[in-house]
Amino acid sequence: MDVFIAQFPRFLDATWLTIWMFVLVTTVSTLIGATLAVLAEWAGKPVSLPLSVYSWVFRGLPELIVLLGCYLALPAIGLDLGSVGSAILGFTLVGIAFQLEIFRAGLNAVDKRILEATRALGMSWWLTMRRVVLPQVIRIAMPAWATFLAGNVKIFAVASAVAVTEVMAVTRQAIAVSDQPFFLIMVAASIYAAIASILMVLEAVLSRRFSTRYGLGLRR
Repeated sequence: MDVFIAQFPRFLDATWLTIWMFVLVTTVSTLIGATLAVLAEWAGKPVSLPLSVYSWVFRGLPELIVLLGCYLALPAIGLDLGSVGSAILGFTLVGIAFQLEIFRAGLNAVDKRILEATRALGMSWWLTMRRVVLPQVIRIAMPAWATFLAGNVKIFAVASAVAVTEVMAVTRQAIAVSDQPFFLIMVAASIYAAIASILMVLEAVLSRRFSTRYGLGLRR
């Protein structure tokens, strides 16, 4: 307990670093992934095929491999992002691949008859996407999106491998000067569990809101 009290400021800083990295990576990867999903559906195979290859590669690679590539390989070509920048880039590349598939599945689940109806009403493509398609896609994709995020926050523990002083890095350093490794590991586990729990509660609230506002959804 004395070690935790002494290391508390570092744990606090590490938790804040983990949270803002997670929020940044989630925001960027969600926006880019959703945009690419719409683009793939709109542009057809010339765009969807390269995106499918990208998604297949980065969903299959371990996050640690991607992080080490960003941290060690990019400086060799003159692009040194530092430890935090490399971690953000690596996690974003992986996140985009997963978000692309999540939102692509949501788009495919929207009843095609709805699109035909909006065209018959003379609605523009942008108005159709904004008022009809995207709300349905968000409702459909919400459970998968939140589940991915709840699991993805734990992946940030591997950022310590590229010298990012996040929660696990501070935990290992505290263990090195302590005889209470189990307690410190439980502290780290509690931090990650708390963040994941917040995400799951948020998912439940948003899912209920979208289900109430946009109904039970549309089927083919």
